[in-house]
Amino acid sequence: MNALKDLANHAASRRIRGRSYKRNSLLKPLDIILDELDRCPDTKNEEELELVWTGSKGLIFDHVKRIAKGVHEEDIYRYVDLFREKFFEQSQHRNANRILQRERLIRSAYLVYMREALAEIFVVRGKAKNPQEAMQRIEVAEARDEDPEEDE
Repeated sequence: MNALKDLANHAASRRIRGRSYKRNSLLKPLDIILDELDRCPDTKNEEELELVWTGSKGLIFDHVKRIAKGVHEEDIYRYVDLFREKFFEQSQHRNANRILQRERLIRSAYLVYMREALAEIFVVRGKAKNPQEAMQRIEVAEARDEDPEEDE
């Protein structure tokens, strides 16, 4: 599932997430897209899908802007475009029902990819010696409901 992994890598590197490293916080941008796709009355209608993609960009931007600093609007727009182009269109062949039926599995896989990407970022930035140590720091931050990147 390279498309989902690419999406999580983009989100991790651009801080497109909620305020903390808790599960719901990391999943919030993806959840916004999935919720809007689920509410779409006709996923075969191009105009309806365009509304989903454009609306998701605005909703994610509004959410992230309220809680994070240094996140750029174009990075959020690219995040939604990656979901649409690589995951929805290429990987899932524009089948919204297939995505929504497997939503729980998709969210779980995305979360694993997101945590792996965050661990790699920690190692690269010298905040951990190896991915295992980075994962431990992420778990501690999640339990304490804090953001280990706040000091940046």
